[in-house]
Amino acid sequence: MSRIRLLLGLVISLVLLFFTFRGLDWAQVSAALRGANFNFIAASAFVILAAFGVRAMRWSWLLRPVRVLNWRGLFPVVLIGFFGNYVLPAKTGELVRAYVLGKRENLSKSAILGSIAVEKTMDTLILFVILLATLWAVPLPQEVANIEPIAAVFLAVVLGGMLLLAARGRHVSNLLVRVLQFVFPWWKERVARITHSFVDGLSVLYHGSSIVMVLLYSLVIWVMTTINFWLIGQALGLDIPLYGYVMIVAVTNMASFIPSLPGRFGTLELFSVFVLGLFSVDKNTAVLFPILLRVAQLVPILLGYLFLNREGVKILDVTRSNAKHLPDVNDTPERAATIQQTLTPK
Repeated sequence: MSRIRLLLGLVISLVLLFFTFRGLDWAQVSAALRGANFNFIAASAFVILAAFGVRAMRWSWLLRPVRVLNWRGLFPVVLIGFFGNYVLPAKTGELVRAYVLGKRENLSKSAILGSIAVEKTMDTLILFVILLATLWAVPLPQEVANIEPIAAVFLAVVLGGMLLLAARGRHVSNLLVRVLQFVFPWWKERVARITHSFVDGLSVLYHGSSIVMVLLYSLVIWVMTTINFWLIGQALGLDIPLYGYVMIVAVTNMASFIPSLPGRFGTLELFSVFVLGLFSVDKNTAVLFPILLRVAQLVPILLGYLFLNREGVKILDVTRSNAKHLPDVNDTPERAATIQQTLTPK
């Protein structure tokens, strides 16, 4: 099925890229590129690196029940994961950083993956809240305002569902697993692993001050991401309000759930151009937005590659380990379950 998934991602990416670049006036695209201010691109690269630093701080907090690790030591591993997401399908970069950290620190990879599941849950929650607040609080283009009530209800239902999952825990996740395994029997083990990890991550919503810190870090990360997008817009001289960039951040990250090539090629391009079009940005200029964003991302990508080489880990090692579900000689099923429980901040 992995080959089918890769093929599906390739087809979807090519289709989305076709619609993104169809009908462009390349002379105008070239003129817009020549007029870009690359000082803002350099500033964007700096903000991206700083945001990865905050991600490392948040991850350090999530890993405290297992071991206290300095965020500076986690920073290279976070960049390694970002590099992995650009070269491996299905966001396998998260498995890469779990493998690297587990190998370096002799930690349970099950525990590390549990912390990453919590991290992704927090990102999703904050993203939904930010988008919902934007829909309610700011004047939007008419095309978006028409669907605002539907979107608001949808996001409220999603948040309510996540809170319900958090409250009911494994009872709901076991039911979901049975339903999803009936629908997708060929992904039986993967469905169970992903569903249980997601629900376990949601359980932190009902714990104390530690989760407040994690949520705060998550909010800072999304604010920095918005600033990063704003800097790209300034490089192109775009005249759109700040909440327009909030919408681009939210829509493009939600679109990352669509199967695509590594690096979100296709989804980032099409949905960036779509949202910018809502603010009357000419397509010949808007198409440069995701391209310049990727230019700014080259710095952390290259650093991730260098850090991966420094760790002495090869991508092939990780893919082989992934095929075996990241086994850990230090883990028994009981120990892995205990570690998973301790990952929930108290």
